Amino acid sequence: MERVAIRGYRRQMRWLFGLWLLPACLLACGDKSAVSLSVEVTSASLSVQPTPFGDATLSGLFQLVLSVGPEASGSSTVSLGNFSLENAAGVAIVDVLTLPTGSAFPLVVAKGSSQQVSQPVSAESVDSALVCPGPVRIVGSLMDSLKGGTVPVRSELITPDCPPAT
Repeated sequence: MERVAIRGYRRQMRWLFGLWLLPACLLACGDKSAVSLSVEVTSASLSVQPTPFGDATLSGLFQLVLSVGPEASGSSTVSLGNFSLENAAGVAIVDVLTLPTGSAFPLVVAKGSSQQVSQPVSAESVDSALVCPGPVRIVGSLMDSLKGGTVPVRSELITPDCPPAT
C-alpha cells in the first residue's frame, strides 16, 4: 500500500513540475523580432534603359523598413552591405548593384523603434535579355551592430519596367 502511495505522489509531483515549467517554456519561445533587428523590403521598382552600345542601364528604388524589437539589448547601427539582382530561380543576373554614397547609412535604429529609408540602386552594362523577362528580386545584406553580423535582405519578385522590344 505504501508503494502505491509513493508512486501516486511521484506522478503528482511530475505533473505539478510540468505545470510549473510550462509558463517558463512559453516565455522562452518569444518572437525573434522582439530582441533583434528585422528588415523588410517594400515598394521595389526597377527600370531598364537601352544604351547606344547594345547593353542597358538599370535604375530603381526600394524601401527598407528597419525595426529593433522592444526586448533588444539596445539600439543597432545598420550599414549597407552588398546588393545584387537575382532571377526567380535565385541565379544572380546582375552581380553588383550600385548603392549611391551619401545615403542615410550608417543608420541608428533605437530599441523598440522603426525607420523607413528609400534606397536607390543602379547598374551599368546590364544584359536586358536577362533582366527584362523578369521576374527578378533584389537581394543583399545589411551589417547589424546589435547582432554583430549581417542580416539578409530579399525583396519580393519584381517585374522590371523595360522598353518594348523592337
